[in-house]
Amino acid sequence: MSVPRTASVVIIGGGVVGCSIACHLARRGLRDVVVVEREAVGAGTTSKAAGGIRVQFATETEIRFSLESIRVFECFRDEFGVDPGYTRIGYLYLLSEERHLRGFEERIALQRSLGADVRVLKPDDAQKLVPALRVDDLIAAVWGPQDGMAGPTEVTNAFARRARELGARIEEGVEVTALERANGRVTGVTTSHGAIATPIAVNAAGPAAARVGRLAGVELPVLPRRRHIFFTEPFPAIPGPVPLTSDVTSGFYFRKELEQVLLSPGDAEDIGEDFHVPMDWGRVEETVQKAIHRLPIIEQARIAGGWAGLRPLTPDDHAIIGWAPGVEGFFLAVGFCGHGFQH
Repeated sequence: MSVPRTASVVIIGGGVVGCSIACHLARRGLRDVVVVEREAVGAGTTSKAAGGIRVQFATETEIRFSLESIRVFECFRDEFGVDPGYTRIGYLYLLSEERHLRGFEERIALQRSLGADVRVLKPDDAQKLVPALRVDDLIAAVWGPQDGMAGPTEVTNAFARRARELGARIEEGVEVTALERANGRVTGVTTSHGAIATPIAVNAAGPAAARVGRLAGVELPVLPRRRHIFFTEPFPAIPGPVPLTSDVTSGFYFRKELEQVLLSPGDAEDIGEDFHVPMDWGRVEETVQKAIHRLPIIEQARIAGGWAGLRPLTPDDHAIIGWAPGVEGFFLAVGFCGHGFQH
């Protein structure tokens, strides 16, 4: 297999961000777009995403991203001919500390001013949404009924298919080994299957963004951090649908996936790796303890399996989007902090 010799744009990373960029560039008439993906389309961090979509962010930029994304998901089936599995299950944040409530109240004012539907609930009202919840140690909850979820795999594959239909090429199993530069600008991308001359390279490499940045001499504060999700055997004792529910103090969150319950301890740890993400089954006990505290009935369930993925975190929890400093033709779409799918 060989890659094209030239391209107007080379996108590094075939997850949801890279495939979305390819699709949008091709829709705007750019036909020689090339995506290079070291594994398969959507096989990296995108495949490990929980699929959540929310407007409950702290900045105007993030909230506007979310509101626009919701509009895309609402018409996704009509536009792409694919059911993305979009459902409005809502996001529910459980608060047990006054300092967290004060922080959420500041965010809610901004969210509402931009048209988002976000409400503060009493603990008993939160329990009406999820009857299995323990709420005696809560002081409040924050409810976003317009929030929801969709399928990262379905959405990514739809973007990739449309990009290909419009003339873009997506090369799987191809790793970038160098970014060629001359006179301070990008001139090409060298891969494991050949070189591609291009004036523009897009870094959409997710957790590998910092390593790809160094190929161009750019240091990016994108830190790959492991997070686990475990799932139970079918457990009808907690009937669905259930909001994606997060215990702010412990970091634990859960939601239903068909008849199973997905559980995450909310961990984010450095494993010194951005490619292989081994499971740490020792995290099961931590997850179960947090789950039983918040959902006592879950003690009756059995853990059936789980997975680990990498969240590309930045120091301020904001994505880095725009032209890289000091290297003309090097565009950054990285550091989405686990929110790349919904944005």
